Amino acid sequence: MKKRYTRRMTFNERAFVAFNLICPPTVNQFIFDGEGTLDPERWRKAAEVASEANPGTRLILKGHLGWSRWVDSGISPPVREVDGSNWNGMGPESAPWFQEPLSYREGPTCEIVLIQGPIPRVMFRAHHGVCDGRGTLFWAEEVFRVLRGETVIGSNSNMTDVEMCRSFQNQLRTPFPTEHIAPTGRPKGNESGVTWRRRSIKRKIPNLLARCARLAAEEAWRYGEGVVRFGIPVDMRPRKPGLFSTANLSFALYIEVNKKTTPDEIVRDITRQISQGDEGRLSRGDERLEYMPLWLMQHKIKKIILNRHERGIYSLSGILSNLGRVDLNRFSGAGFTARAFWIIPPATEYYPFFLVMAGYEGGSELTLSMPKVLASEGRIEDILQRMARGLERAE
Repeated sequence: MKKRYTRRMTFNERAFVAFNLICPPTVNQFIFDGEGTLDPERWRKAAEVASEANPGTRLILKGHLGWSRWVDSGISPPVREVDGSNWNGMGPESAPWFQEPLSYREGPTCEIVLIQGPIPRVMFRAHHGVCDGRGTLFWAEEVFRVLRGETVIGSNSNMTDVEMCRSFQNQLRTPFPTEHIAPTGRPKGNESGVTWRRRSIKRKIPNLLARCARLAAEEAWRYGEGVVRFGIPVDMRPRKPGLFSTANLSFALYIEVNKKTTPDEIVRDITRQISQGDEGRLSRGDERLEYMPLWLMQHKIKKIILNRHERGIYSLSGILSNLGRVDLNRFSGAGFTARAFWIIPPATEYYPFFLVMAGYEGGSELTLSMPKVLASEGRIEDILQRMARGLERAE
């Protein structure tokens, strides 16, 4: 008899759940723009087969505090259709399905949304408490394998992010002081929540993440002097060759950008940190968060967010996440052919700036999310436009 998939909920995943309770949805949302047809029944059957091989996509939370565990519900991620005929795919307007919650207790924690319209789109949604970006992408690949009649790879591990960190790193991280300025200046207004915007660039951009880091830092300095530092999620799966998992197996490393820092220097800094295993460094006391009630964690995070907005100073200038270049041929099947791939960042007010990047043959995608008080007065549109222009000039 096959053993039921389960894994311990880590402090990192607990934080994602708390973020989601404060400012939903803290969900990975991966979208494939394409052409062709979307047959709901074929997608439901494919989702069922893929989830059986990857039970990390059908988890619910059991237990409380440090005894909390993600457990396989046995119920496949649902597939639903929505009308996207009035949505342009560049922002949240006319697309209420992006705000739909995913229940971490009752499920589902993952789902597939077929967006019918002039441009057919497929969206894979995964609660960040159960999947990271690379895990969500692996799940999407598995579903498309089924749609093409291929054999799925399947997950072969229930390792947690903390276990992964400890497998290659025993040094602790010293927390940075809360001293960082935001790329769009100080908050204006009092509207809660986040918003996002997307920008497509019809070319490959070399060193995309490093160039974005430099451009975002320049934006921050438009508003004043200050320290600029970004967190960069790093997929740790390569530390365990042959491991396949949809779980949260990414941790961040951090880069500081000063006035003289070049994109090439940023690339070298990231390479050096990964060679040292810096992404695996935990901070002292991290795991005590596993025993903090979610209501108390929410309360503390809300106070931190309000305090940082009042001061205009943050724990980081933002998060930069690059999913890399994907082969769109892997994301076609059952009458649908992908032509573009992009990601909406998980919603959170905890960070002042959250940029996700992706690339494919002939194109690069930027999607920027930020608190509404930092996006107001057209700032989110302006910064994304200036950054895109800077990238288009890159050689």
